[in-house]
This record gives sequence, structure tokens and C-alpha cells, in this order.
Amino acid sequence: MEANLEENVTINLSKGELLVIFEFLARSWEQWKASGDQQVETFVLAKPDNGERTALWSLECAIERTMVEVFAPDYSELIRRAKINLASE
Repeated sequence: MEANLEENVTINLSKGELLVIFEFLARSWEQWKASGDQQVETFVLAKPDNGERTALWSLECAIERTMVEVFAPDYSELIRRAKINLASE
């Protein structure tokens, strides 16, 4: 069965978890932007504190519960294709 990588999915997290993840990612993006090198091929993620780490683990668990693709035998290929698709947007 072919995975539809364009299909939308819904995950459930608390508003607190989402708020912490949003702030973590927004702060990380600001640090990357402030680095001044827009050609850098890496995305700098700030070192998460305990609350941020827990929220990120909750997100990981929600994704794992929602997407059977994380257990697919061709998982590496799915990731490769998804990255190509996202990079072209």
C-alpha cells in the first residue's frame, strides 16, 4: 500500500504542549535567522529545557500513535520522499 504523503492528519496535544512547542520552534527560528547566514543548510534548534523536551516527546508520541508509516519497512524511503516534496514547496 502506497503512503499518501500529502494527506492531512490530526494529532491531539494539550494547548500547553502546543504553546511550549511553538515557542521553542519560534525561538529556534529566530536564532537561525539572527545567525546572518541564510545559506546555512542546517536549522539551529535551541537546547530544550525540561518542559520543552517533555512537550517535544509528547509530539513524537502523538505522531507515532497517528501515523502507521513510522513502522513501515520503507520508512527511510518515505522520509527521503517527504523531504524532497517539502523542499520543493
